[in-house]
Amino acid sequence: MATHRLTIKGQVTIPKEIRDYLGLAEGNSSVDFSIAPDGTVVVKKAGEAAHASSLRTRAQRAARSVQQACSGRSREMNRGGVLALLAGGF
Repeated sequence: MATHRLTIKGQVTIPKEIRDYLGLAEGNSSVDFSIAPDGTVVVKKAGEAAHASSLRTRAQRAARSVQQACSGRSREMNRGGVLALLAGGF
C-alpha cells in the first residue's frame, strides 16, 4: 500500500484497492468517517447498513491489509492506522 500526502485542502486519494474493496465508484459514491472509542478512525461506504459481525470482519480484513502494507515498519508507526498511512503520516 502506498503512502499518500494530504493536500492543502485536506484531500487525500483513496487507494484503488480500498475503493474496490468498498465498492466506491467515481462520481456517485460517498464515504463516512467515524472515530471508535479506541481512537481508530473508520472509513466506510456511506449508506451501508451492515451488521456488527460484518463490520468486525471488514475491520479485521482492513487491519490485516494495513499490517501487510506496513510490515517492516516499527510498531510505533503502525498506531496511526489507515488514515495516517493515507495522509502520509509515517
